[in-house]
Amino acid sequence: MTASPAREALRATLYDADGTDKTIDLDRAAAEQLGDKQLLWVDLARRERAEIEALAEAFDLPEEEVELLATDSSEVRLLRYPDRVHLRLLAVEEREGDERRAAALPTPTAIDIVVAANQVITAHDGEVSAFEAFREHIRGDSALGQLNAADFLTVLVDAVLDGYLELVEAVERRIDTLDEAALHTRDATRFLREVIGLRRRVALLRRSLAPHRWTFAALARPDFELEGLGRPWPGIVDRLERTVDSVENARELLIGTFDVYMASEAQRTNEVMKTLTILSAILLPAVVLAGVMGMNFRIDFFDNPANFWIAIGAMVAMAVVVLGIARWRGWI
Repeated sequence: MTASPAREALRATLYDADGTDKTIDLDRAAAEQLGDKQLLWVDLARRERAEIEALAEAFDLPEEEVELLATDSSEVRLLRYPDRVHLRLLAVEEREGDERRAAALPTPTAIDIVVAANQVITAHDGEVSAFEAFREHIRGDSALGQLNAADFLTVLVDAVLDGYLELVEAVERRIDTLDEAALHTRDATRFLREVIGLRRRVALLRRSLAPHRWTFAALARPDFELEGLGRPWPGIVDRLERTVDSVENARELLIGTFDVYMASEAQRTNEVMKTLTILSAILLPAVVLAGVMGMNFRIDFFDNPANFWIAIGAMVAMAVVVLGIARWRGWI
């Protein structure tokens, strides 16, 4: 069977370990007639009320869950019912072209995941690149029907964390480019604007990831396992921490890039000051000599106009001596 045209926002995929993975029409019978080696994933791409009501009817969802699915809140939470678990997490989606603009930030997207025996429901607004990448990796029939619902929850959560890591890698590539620019750029405003844009991007990733710690820790507790659902992979907590560490590492790299820029600017300033100092040292003897010779007293030296060139020669000779000393001492 194929998905109903009237429900373009709703995609129901049946993973069957003994048969063929396929997209099906969603109804109460399909939700209730699942075998032990079957897993039903229902993905709601838009939080439309009619589609949520269809989910509530097919899976007998309580009113509290219906309201949660209809609300696009960025608050991460974990709700545990006698026969199901409701997890809300945040993915971060990159708009097309945003990765090339420092001022553009990724968009946090709330994802609800409802897990029951052999059933997983996901709800979000707009496409989630992590889910699309997950589907892309599945070529033909899969063995996902052998997974219990908790295992599949882990797969989806891991896919979302992969999305964060991809954004971190993109930030690190831009930081590598900034490292090179820090040594040669003359446009300080543009460079600092790029640094600030990346800093805001890293901060957004950090703020989006941090609230997941307590929910993931609850998933890994020994008492989490429910009958028919299984138990999520405990390593998902370590996976989250490694993702957070990657974000922190990107932040440290960005600080390092700014330090490189400041060191480069200090070096350029030192070069300018050295040039001005050498120039002052060259001109100072000539200025002193001209000042002495300009004093208001008469000596026979001034009676001969040819002595003017002697004074000029003395000035040039002193400048050459200063340059020679600077060269000998390695100042220039």
